[in-house]
Amino acid sequence: MNNKRILIKGLLRKMESNDLSEKEVSLIRNLKRNSKTSEAGKLSKRELNRAVKRNKELLLKKRNGSTEVKKNSKLGYRIIIGSAAASAAIILALTLYNYFLKPSNNLGYEYAQNYIEDQRYSTEKDLKEITLPDGSTVFMNRETSFSLRKESFNEYTREVWLDEGEAFFNITKDVSRPFIVHTSNGISTQVLGTSFNIKSYSNLRNQVISVNTGRVQVINENEDKIILDPNYKVTISNSAGQFELGTTDAEAVSDWRSGRIVFENAPISEVAFRIKQVYNLEMVYDETSFGDDFIYTFFTTTSSIDNVLTAICKLTKSTYKIEGSQIFLTK
Repeated sequence: MNNKRILIKGLLRKMESNDLSEKEVSLIRNLKRNSKTSEAGKLSKRELNRAVKRNKELLLKKRNGSTEVKKNSKLGYRIIIGSAAASAAIILALTLYNYFLKPSNNLGYEYAQNYIEDQRYSTEKDLKEITLPDGSTVFMNRETSFSLRKESFNEYTREVWLDEGEAFFNITKDVSRPFIVHTSNGISTQVLGTSFNIKSYSNLRNQVISVNTGRVQVINENEDKIILDPNYKVTISNSAGQFELGTTDAEAVSDWRSGRIVFENAPISEVAFRIKQVYNLEMVYDETSFGDDFIYTFFTTTSSIDNVLTAICKLTKSTYKIEGSQIFLTK
């Protein structure tokens, strides 16, 4: 969805719920002041005047510590009311359109742009934790890249991109701004406020999204959806894009943050990938020999490579030999 249109919808939605901030009231005053003096413009001004007045009263009540709002039995709480509601909303949308979407006026454009600049974060051999402008935190695993983009993280929307790798998200709750993480193959993960882990390395067969707390909605590019509750995961094939729902120990899976690497039904290719990440050793093996092996185990990043390989060989009934920077695994 065009992010400038999201700004318009956000203002309309917040006007309807009497939840405009002082900054937004000021913005609407500015828009109203510059609207054309046609009949539509006059009606727009009248309706905007009413909206600003009502929101000003609410803001004053909030500032004075009062939460009580007197209710008119006929009009209710809503800013735009009565038979003029639909037409006023349309006029407001058109007014906002002129300022947010027309290139000739930069007011709304700057309002969105100035909130955040493009930002890109990446890791190689270390872990990194970052705090986003809304207070949410992102803990990045090794070999991970993560980005924020202009117009996609502002007062009306929170969209980020996990371009490569794995990250644990702890999201600040904001019901008016869903938090959306975009990953490869058109996958989007949407939440309001929760914590979850996304593993999305291009070198692995699957993406895996698991939920620690709250609830997560995952959507693919065909708009197929799946809802995940705590200790559930969805595995998405990078080749076919199919969803596979399953249970998980979400806390254990995301414990890589404290140096514990967990394999949960992992193929040998994922084991090799993790060993390369942690020990910088390449595992050489015949994939057809290990095709039916799926591994459940864990190790810590302080474990010796011999201890790790001994456990792997016991599970797969194989042997290993280390030569230089390579590990030869055979059956």
